[in-house]
Amino acid sequence: MTALIVALALFISLLALLAVISAAETAIHSARDLEKELLAAGEGAVAERLREITSNPFRQLHRTLVLSAALNLALATLGVWIVTGPLKLLGWNPWLASSLLFTATVILGDIVPKFFAVRSPSGVLLASLRLLHPLRVLLDPLTAFTERMADLLLRKLVPHHVKTRLRVTRDEFETLVEMRQEQGLLNEDEGAMILEALDIEDLTVRDCMIPRVDLALVSAEDSDTRVQAVLERSAGRFVVIYGETPDSVLGIIDASGWKLAGRPAWRSLLRTPAFVPETMPVLEALGQHLQNSPLPLIIVDEYGGLEGMITRREIADWLLYDAAPWHGEATEIRELGHGRYLLDGGTRLDHLRDELGLEIEETAIDTIGGLVFTQLGHIPKAGERLPIAGADVKVRRVVRARILELELRLPARHQEQEAGKE
Repeated sequence: MTALIVALALFISLLALLAVISAAETAIHSARDLEKELLAAGEGAVAERLREITSNPFRQLHRTLVLSAALNLALATLGVWIVTGPLKLLGWNPWLASSLLFTATVILGDIVPKFFAVRSPSGVLLASLRLLHPLRVLLDPLTAFTERMADLLLRKLVPHHVKTRLRVTRDEFETLVEMRQEQGLLNEDEGAMILEALDIEDLTVRDCMIPRVDLALVSAEDSDTRVQAVLERSAGRFVVIYGETPDSVLGIIDASGWKLAGRPAWRSLLRTPAFVPETMPVLEALGQHLQNSPLPLIIVDEYGGLEGMITRREIADWLLYDAAPWHGEATEIRELGHGRYLLDGGTRLDHLRDELGLEIEETAIDTIGGLVFTQLGHIPKAGERLPIAGADVKVRRVVRARILELELRLPARHQEQEAGKE
């Protein structure tokens, strides 16, 4: 009888520890959302540990999984001994006793702790951190050892042709990103940036180039004073040098490099860039040209005319447009209130579809300025209006033949905002 009491006491102690570990595993998934709460509560030391978890949550999860596996093994071994030993001697049916122990272990050691962790993740995490942090000295070496042994067994036992991983589809990857966001392992901005990066497979150089109208262009036949003046006031890094017409590009000059070199004769710094078609995929352009070259690519249309220019920075800007805009940079879409938005003429139509939900038909046109110009059929004047996909669009600024700024009004969005106030 004494042996049974000791065994049950040990079983209950291990079960309580398993419950803490199970709750900690669930709470770790919510670590990102709890950091602000803990900092506001003044828990400086604990918040510091929490930042350690958010920076590498998988490391903490490995600790809990290793400890959980060890506890489950100990509980299973002890449970078998209790069922086949003391309880059997007392006349208990082994099947009934094992079923009761298993049910108690699942409910008290897994389901109930996870329920409390979901209800109060901050309290559970604070308690579990005090347990896991001192044990890291033992758990980290054990975790590293198990990972090395698992890798070794995979290399030795699994045939090479079986190790080849199947290609993950886009839908599967997007689902995985959404799951990580729900678990708290990725925040909204990180998830958006990853999904943006997925689109790079379908991206062409034309999608993220600097258009021709925004390039600094100067003729090689101009005077040296004229060329130097363009280099001096160039807002971008590169200046395009052309021959008889802007379509006959002779080369480019790095304006920043020219200034740093002491403003030498510009012809000594003239470089010949690579020319690529506007339909070239961005990944191909990166792999063949931009990866190992600081020079930009000149983009040409099907007739060989100058379309624009692209560098690695434009590709990075495209990827980071939503998740990490440049400090101080005005966004293409600015909300004015009452369902009104201020748009840059170069705002991409896909951004309007994503951010404002406009159902604009897919066309060969990329920007809102180009769409307005095409639908009007003439160079618009400031103040002209036209309907686009249920929105009222007003031209605000036009310079020469280029639309610089527009105002877009969504009547439905304004009505929703007014209804929300009521």
